Amino acid sequence: MSTPTISLSALRRHVVSHQGFAGRPRRARAGRVEEEIRRLSCVQLDSISTVERSHRIVLTSRVGVYPAGTVSRLLAEGRVFEYWAHEASLVPVEDFPLFRWRMDGRGHWGTHERALAEHPEVVEHVLEEIRERGPLGSRDFDGEGGTGMWAWKPAKQVLDSLWDRGDLSIAGRRGGFQRLYDLTERVIPRAVLETPVPTQAQALRALVLRAVRGRGALTESGIAEHYRVPGRTASVRPHVEALEADGLLRRLRVEDGGPDVLVPGSAELGESVPSGATLLSPFDNLLWDRPFAERLFGFSHVMEIYKPAPQRVFGYYVLPVLRGDRLVGRADVKSDRRAGLLRLVAFHREAGVRDSAALHDSLDRALARLARTAGLEGVAR
Repeated sequence: MSTPTISLSALRRHVVSHQGFAGRPRRARAGRVEEEIRRLSCVQLDSISTVERSHRIVLTSRVGVYPAGTVSRLLAEGRVFEYWAHEASLVPVEDFPLFRWRMDGRGHWGTHERALAEHPEVVEHVLEEIRERGPLGSRDFDGEGGTGMWAWKPAKQVLDSLWDRGDLSIAGRRGGFQRLYDLTERVIPRAVLETPVPTQAQALRALVLRAVRGRGALTESGIAEHYRVPGRTASVRPHVEALEADGLLRRLRVEDGGPDVLVPGSAELGESVPSGATLLSPFDNLLWDRPFAERLFGFSHVMEIYKPAPQRVFGYYVLPVLRGDRLVGRADVKSDRRAGLLRLVAFHREAGVRDSAALHDSLDRALARLARTAGLEGVAR
């Protein structure tokens, strides 16, 4: 049976439509946020708050503005959990067993036993304090780290290692972003913990399916990138083939001659996309597979956060601008909380994008929505 072929433009529309970006202002409650995390499969977390936390930009761009503290509440209630998926991410709680093979193995970093072996007295102290006092953050423990960006104090190393191993889970956030660690059995619902733990092969097959359903269409390389699967494409290919055989995934050739894509078996192509503009977090799911984003949009996703200022071309915290099914520019923005304003430092149009009143009107609307997301009163251009 021959493999069907799709045009690049039809594939692009399908991928954008599947992301569910909102074309107008909306508001959402905790249940809708939980549903969206489940629909996307996972949402990346990041500590940078130049504009707003990345996960909030990702979620509000789809479901609308939701109350502050919602994600911390979902974590505390065991409705989502935090673990290493693409990176540190929010994940539907029922997927907890799918990550047990990683927790029980070498963890995300592959070195979680090191801190536990080097600081056994800290391990005992940390667990005892959490048992007695409930959820605690690294600031609740004494100690000092060394020099350098990741030179954490022993207690922080131990907390993250115990979380990486699954002994602790994240029970919420303090002060907006500081992790609160608690015993896993007090965070993850008993019904989830009592679910039979799948084998690594079973877990990977389920994760492959979740990746494609969450993104709409992915290459085999993109599937591996979605969950940073060890072994990359070679590890996911047997599971892709099995899911194709079961009719749960469908393979499509693309007219540009690039790698085939996988779509959900039940996918209906030819969807429409919102006509307005959306400012995307630099860590948005749509952009995780950079080669695929460049193939679809002709857009080279560049992050200059860690570059010295003189070396930056577009700016420090730059949000790609999606309009319809095109990435039309990059907005260098920052939140001025003292003034209550979202400041547009610069807007860089992509090559071939015409400067027009319609473009700027859609950008203004997108900036206004982002300002509301960040809890700001207005926009300064």
